Amino acid sequence: MICEGIITHLHFKYYSFIIKKQRNLQEGSGVITQKMKAIGIISEYNPYHTGHAFLLEKAGKITGFSHAVSVMSGNFSQQGFPMVSDKYLRAKAAAAAGIGLTFELPTLYATGSARDFAEGAISLLTRLSFVDTLCFGVEDADKDAFSEIADCITAEPPLYQETLRNCQKDGLSYPAAREEALAKVLGEEVRGIVSKPNNILGLEYMAAIKRQRSPLSVLLIPRSTDYHSGTYASATGIRNHLISLRENEQEDTAGAYLREVLPPEAAKILGPEAGHFLLTPSCLTPYLAAQLLLLPEELPDEQLPLGMTREMLHRLKKATLPLDYEVLVDSLKRRNETRGRITRSLLHLMLGIREADRVEPAKAPSLYLNLLAARRESTSLLREIPEDNGLTIITKKADYDPEDPVTARMWEMDKRASDLYHQLIFDSFGVTLPPEPKRTPVIL
Repeated sequence: MICEGIITHLHFKYYSFIIKKQRNLQEGSGVITQKMKAIGIISEYNPYHTGHAFLLEKAGKITGFSHAVSVMSGNFSQQGFPMVSDKYLRAKAAAAAGIGLTFELPTLYATGSARDFAEGAISLLTRLSFVDTLCFGVEDADKDAFSEIADCITAEPPLYQETLRNCQKDGLSYPAAREEALAKVLGEEVRGIVSKPNNILGLEYMAAIKRQRSPLSVLLIPRSTDYHSGTYASATGIRNHLISLRENEQEDTAGAYLREVLPPEAAKILGPEAGHFLLTPSCLTPYLAAQLLLLPEELPDEQLPLGMTREMLHRLKKATLPLDYEVLVDSLKRRNETRGRITRSLLHLMLGIREADRVEPAKAPSLYLNLLAARRESTSLLREIPEDNGLTIITKKADYDPEDPVTARMWEMDKRASDLYHQLIFDSFGVTLPPEPKRTPVIL
């Protein structure tokens, strides 16, 4: 009876949000009349483009915020790929375009699953007490619908759990199984929301806020569903076009193209570096091959690369050298595993990030934010961070030496990721970047 009551309640809530869906608000999640001190943005800025500038402008009109604060992935993306340019350069471009403070999301979370990515970023933004609202772009800017779906994801009622479990047993990947479970509980209409990439991340953000009981409010900004062209070209579309220019030996036109798709301030910074863009995943091949040579016969569960299943490891061990990165990924792909999970796991293998390193932000003894760039007028916010909230802001990298072993291990992962990225840049372009301990935040 209790289970039946939960399902009935959720179905009632579903019909309620379908009705509310007909009343989508022009600005995403409604008009916010009280001026915000700071909004938070979770980002990769790979690179910072006009779509990001549009989101910032729209959020400013709705909230009247004084400062924008971003938690940004470092040198590797959530898919496990090297970013188009160094994290300090990308953060500088964001600062020039209006982002007041840009912090690095620790590698452990930045290269984790969508849930881990969201959990880490939300925990860190929440500890920045001056951030009032999380702002993000979605394909369907319906706050009520997002909240209802996020409630189901966090509550995981019995029907949801059963459907999720059965679908995974039938060979579906976790994202596909979750879509089936949500459709089973809330109705077929939710598929139009839970199947789109920006919506998926947005739902993870809202679910993390609910799980952590974070005081952050949310502002949903509608974005184009054309990811490769249109008025606001996506980061994926930009990278694909740059690849096309390289393949057609038209790299000399990359700077002019970037001036078309990036805000002027960002283009001025990133344009001269256009020749250093696009470290493709294939550049990881020799480092992956070296790790395959060192793989032991057996690994305990806690020593598996983060996100890698034992079955995936067994398939990986059958690979022979020489190898090609893309061919290897294709050979590892199975119906019940996303390509992203495979590429993340391979990066974790190269960086030595294991299942034993997994840390839930809420259970971490302490956390940190590595400051990458700031606008001078926003640096005053740093003095407002409470000293007793377990958060350290890193400005002098060489001096940061956490006593807690869990935090020290996370910081070591970040430095190792930077070392690998710097080597990739040197391999591809002959450019030597300063080691992480010698870097300082960019102040504009």
